[in-house]
Amino acid sequence: MEVIDDSSIVELDSSEYYEGKIIDNASSPIPYWNRAGWHLRNGRITEGLFDLDLAIEADSTYGPAWSAKADALYFIQKFERSINHLDICLEYSPDHIPCKLRRAEFYIHLDQFEDALNLLNSALRINDQLHEAYWMKSKIYQELGEIDNWLSSLQTAIEVNPNFFDGFIALGIAYSNMGDDIAIEYYRSAITINPASVEAKYNLAMHYQGTLRLDAAKALYEEILSIDSMNATAAFNLGFINIEFVQDYSQAELWFGEAINKLPYYHQAFYYRGLARESQDNLSDALDDYNEALRLKPDYTDAAIAKGRVLESQK
Repeated sequence: MEVIDDSSIVELDSSEYYEGKIIDNASSPIPYWNRAGWHLRNGRITEGLFDLDLAIEADSTYGPAWSAKADALYFIQKFERSINHLDICLEYSPDHIPCKLRRAEFYIHLDQFEDALNLLNSALRINDQLHEAYWMKSKIYQELGEIDNWLSSLQTAIEVNPNFFDGFIALGIAYSNMGDDIAIEYYRSAITINPASVEAKYNLAMHYQGTLRLDAAKALYEEILSIDSMNATAAFNLGFINIEFVQDYSQAELWFGEAINKLPYYHQAFYYRGLARESQDNLSDALDDYNEALRLKPDYTDAAIAKGRVLESQK
């Protein structure tokens, strides 16, 4: 039987592996950049930043090192230094797309929209398939109130990346707010991308509820609860449909109770369960619910009015 000496075998994701790569090519920025990534993945920010400095020393025009260092500084909330490194990155490596996108993001945070658009458009001239760039442009146009450009940018983002979940959700919300049923197709596309997504199902259920397709909404809320049994909002909305539209007060009471069990400080659920109980002439328990709603939110005007109504009826 052959005996294998494994003393020279080096694990591919280890300090020895990256050290060997640096020794083999010490004048290149790439091995330092790779080892920096390994440090950062393992939470060693200081060591990662040191290796990124070594990568930059090896080649000051190596854009990935500048952008990685900017990202690491951003992660530790050194925002001004992060911006500075992005600016240097764009000076030495003006076509490096990650630096353009990250710098544009900072411009957006600072409401410097013209500068952000200029950078994003320059990135798209290099690569017109950057869904992130269209996504950021949509954020700018939304802030500026340019509805057509906002929707167009979102549409382009999902066209260049048909698996862009957030883009489909954003389009669904936009059209749902406008009362347009095309929202349904965007939400369904998001669900196709991520079938377990509670967010997509919830947004679609809300659209159905808002357009009075109550059975479809109820089915989706129940599906959400089968995925996330502690989803208090889905339970609350089932209660709301029953009290507001169906007038099934016992079912409403049940679902508001479920919402409270999942989220004990859900003051709206206490108030609405109180309404459901009051509608069934269970005034004592309704009063308890109104009192609890007011304990949780002392300035809850609707609960105070309901409490006064019950007390007046008991005189």
